[in-house]
Amino acid sequence: MKKHHFKNLFYTIISILGLVSFYLIFSYDKFLEIKFVIAILVLFLVLILFKYFNPKSTIIKILKILLICSGLFYSVMIITNKFLYFTNIQINRNDINSHPYVNFEKHNFQVSLAKAKKENKLIFLDIYTGWCGPCLHFSKTVLKDKDVSQTLNSKFINLKYDAEVGEGIEINQKYNKSFYPSYIYPTILILDSNGNIIEDVCKNDIPDTKTMRDLLKKYK
Repeated sequence: MKKHHFKNLFYTIISILGLVSFYLIFSYDKFLEIKFVIAILVLFLVLILFKYFNPKSTIIKILKILLICSGLFYSVMIITNKFLYFTNIQINRNDINSHPYVNFEKHNFQVSLAKAKKENKLIFLDIYTGWCGPCLHFSKTVLKDKDVSQTLNSKFINLKYDAEVGEGIEINQKYNKSFYPSYIYPTILILDSNGNIIEDVCKNDIPDTKTMRDLLKKYK
């Protein structure tokens, strides 16, 4: 009876790990990498080995146990690592999108272009990713500066896009295409109301607060 319960528990654990694995794969394409795929395959190989391969030899039983334990350990470590990585990306996205200082538009790109034309303003475009440390630093430091935020709010229509989510994917491909397939983040551009690039803010380096203040002076 105990052995039967142990097997049921084991199958349940494998099933849960498998479901988590598939969820991570289909919810974020960065997880489609060889180590993660191997981890999932190992899970199912362990399940097949445990359920259908029952040798009588003590040595083979020991080897079987070692293989199962090592396979589970490897799979759990890889999946846990990816889950934590995925969680951190979501946290970073929330932090980057949290902007009480700069007024970023909630409309789509075309509507924002029309607004820029109507108000005779330029467009400040910030393209980021959830895993980009410099993107987070720029948002938490430079964009929180009083002079920077005031100039952006008064002189620009401000747009911020996640390069891996929704409309941001298309915007990234349009304005980051010169670097394909190795995109550069953050990509920070000044556009006219037709969407043409006037200035690449990060052409030489990601600006610090002083550099950003100086750059924006010519647009005041």
